[in-house]
Amino acid sequence: MKRALQSPAFNAICLSFFTAFYAVIFFITSGHMEFKRTLYYVSAAGNNGRFWPAWANFLASGHHAYIAVGLVTITLTIVALLITRRRPYDEYHISILTTCLTIAIILTLAAVALFYLMILSEPTGVIEKFTLFIVIHWTTVVFADLAYVLLCGWM
Repeated sequence: MKRALQSPAFNAICLSFFTAFYAVIFFITSGHMEFKRTLYYVSAAGNNGRFWPAWANFLASGHHAYIAVGLVTITLTIVALLITRRRPYDEYHISILTTCLTIAIILTLAAVALFYLMILSEPTGVIEKFTLFIVIHWTTVVFADLAYVLLCGWM
């Protein structure tokens, strides 16, 4: 695994694969009638002005495609920076990456716990809540990777 982490190409492939996966899902569901039908808070009455109905209307309008465009753009920037780096990362860079991955795992576990608590406290609107979880989680991963690539590219 250490050898894989040293390769900028491995980082680019992993990040690109998952970003492409989420982007395709966001693009497909954007404006899809079946997706709109599954959103609970769009049809819930008396929820005007609260966060979940606003988020559900954002999703129902297909605006999560813009989130996908942003994630793809940042990922392409990261891949371009990784391609320009010709040599593998050294031990110092791998220790930074390991620290970043450890922090990402801890934050992901905390986010999963909060997501579970949200579902237990109000089991309606699972699609809206899970989509928000994915958006926050993957956006955090992409920006953390961008920070890592920029930090290690200048060292």
